Amino acid sequence: MTHRRWLRFAAEGVEGVVVLLLVLGTWPVSRRWLRNWGSTVAERERVWSGDAFVATPHEAYTRAVDVAASVDAVWRWVVQFGLGRAGFYSYELLERLVGIPVRNVERIVPEYQSLRVGDEIKLHPQAPGIPVAAVARGKHICFGRLGDGPEATPAEPRRSWSIYLESQTAGSCRLLLRGCIEPLRRRTWLRRLGMALEAPIDFVMEQRMLRTVRRLAEAHGP
Repeated sequence: MTHRRWLRFAAEGVEGVVVLLLVLGTWPVSRRWLRNWGSTVAERERVWSGDAFVATPHEAYTRAVDVAASVDAVWRWVVQFGLGRAGFYSYELLERLVGIPVRNVERIVPEYQSLRVGDEIKLHPQAPGIPVAAVARGKHICFGRLGDGPEATPAEPRRSWSIYLESQTAGSCRLLLRGCIEPLRRRTWLRRLGMALEAPIDFVMEQRMLRTVRRLAEAHGP
């Protein structure tokens, strides 16, 4: 199985530390531009499939990149997402520092090409998996659940997180990430602080994920 080369692991690890410190230090100002990094107004205002897995009103963000590869080529990479699968395509060093034993796989693995509603994807070995709520080959993977689930506790808001593919031409597409989250159910100062830190950290890890998937799909297309 082909994993990330040591040199890339190290270089991206250094990049991740620098980007994380910069984003954390500037988030009160940079949040306005980075929260919906790469997305268009139409993409941000559109109602997406995964939005149905949280109640309205909710807060949403949308991030996107152009990929010079077909939807089918990109799909083969995003469907492999997850701990114990192909990894998260993000900063491995940062993930390992917080106890996630991830190793990103940089090839298509046939046994990871299947994903069904109800499957659970692990983000951390000590945390419950996130359920696949909807999946349409070549179009989207949505994580979340309708109704109150284990994550809908008095202190925790319900949320969804989704990956979308939108074809542009025969050989290019848009790759998007969208997160939706309901208002905090219990507004303690500790939970407010946690949510304030989650937002910039999510941006740092997700922009690298988008860029890595783009690199892999363009390099291994069509």
